This record gives sequence, structure tokens and C-alpha cells, in this order.
Amino acid sequence: MRVDNNKYTNKTMQEMQEQLNRCLDFEKKFGKTTRTTAWIKWCTDEKYRKRSIDFNQSIARTIRNMNPIKLNNVLNDDRYGRY
Repeated sequence: MRVDNNKYTNKTMQEMQEQLNRCLDFEKKFGKTTRTTAWIKWCTDEKYRKRSIDFNQSIARTIRNMNPIKLNNVLNDDRYGRY
């Protein structure tokens, strides 16, 4: 497989190709895992990288816009507001 473009990442094409090769070698030795599948998709699919960045940015925006009490409840998994 070859990586064709470099949009939506700060990695060079060579770094992405090296990561892809590491994942493929790992899969040959140990079989597929969800992590290697995700890395392979990230290295080869520009749309996947864009969606991944969009998702991460939306999570960061959500956390920034929470007030400190709500954020503390989320971080401490306080579903019932007992604390």
C-alpha cells in the first residue's frame, strides 16, 4: 500500500509510510487488532484522518465549553451529582 497525500496531518509522507509498514508487519506476526486496523485506515484514507481530527476537535470544544462543575462531574464519572 502507498500513502498518496498528506492533508490533515503534520506527519511527513515518509513517517506515514513507515507507520503503515510497521502495522502491516505487526499484523503478519500477530494478526489483526482494532488498533492496527485504525492505524492502517488513518495512514491510507484522507477522509478518515479528517473525520478523526474533526471528532477530536469537537470533543475539545465540548470540554472547553463546559462549566467547571459539569467538567468535574464528567471527569469523576459523577452521573448522579452526589458530590
